Amino acid sequence: MTKESIKLRVSELQNAFKHTQYIEKKALRDFYAANSSDFSEQKFRRVLYRLEKNSIISSTGSGVYYLYEDEEPRKKKYRPNPSESLNRLAKRMKKSFPYLKYQIWETRILNEFLVLQLGQNHLILDVEKDATSSVFNQLSEKYTGKIFLDPDRSTMARYVQPLPEAIIISKLVSQTPMGRKVEAIPYAPIEKILVDLLVDDEKFDTLQENELIAIYNGFFDMYLVDPKSLLRYAGRRNAIPKLQEFVSNRTKIKIFGLD
Repeated sequence: MTKESIKLRVSELQNAFKHTQYIEKKALRDFYAANSSDFSEQKFRRVLYRLEKNSIISSTGSGVYYLYEDEEPRKKKYRPNPSESLNRLAKRMKKSFPYLKYQIWETRILNEFLVLQLGQNHLILDVEKDATSSVFNQLSEKYTGKIFLDPDRSTMARYVQPLPEAIIISKLVSQTPMGRKVEAIPYAPIEKILVDLLVDDEKFDTLQENELIAIYNGFFDMYLVDPKSLLRYAGRRNAIPKLQEFVSNRTKIKIFGLD
């Protein structure tokens, strides 16, 4: 079999999946198997390689690929640039709780997609359920008056929002997608961030619906989002119906399982 025998059938591929931009590997395999008289796994691997090399598709993870439309800007894997505050907090966590499972992110990253910038930066620290009190007590010595454990809507409005920067500690949901570390920091993946923004009404009460729409559209426009990871985590948060309604009726995102 020669390289010339491989036909990518880009136009046919785009037409076959015009109603979704995210394609599972199995669906891609079925497409090429149906359009090839000498299909094989070896040939399919070479097709995938050429599709990615020519920026026709990009892997989002979990066996899912993003299919680009003609002239569409290519997406990047999300890699945040942690602030000095977040770096210091992560170093303190590593020193005080070296074996603890946790995730961290900061709300300043949302400003990339907002016209009116957020006036505060909240460091969101999710730790294993049984360790929240220990982490809170330990960090309170350093961050007195700036750290809060599972604040409700009233506490957020009265004490957290007036601060230019604050730390919010919450329980880490079981089976949360862990993602890749950023500069040795267990930074929360965007799939978790997107679901939490939609679900945690008390924590993100000040976000308006139009801002949430801009954040979702912005992340999906610029970065590779893993839809399987998004749906799995939404399931853990009992949020699939809410996510489905929001994505389908409020955004321009086309993703299988949410249409």
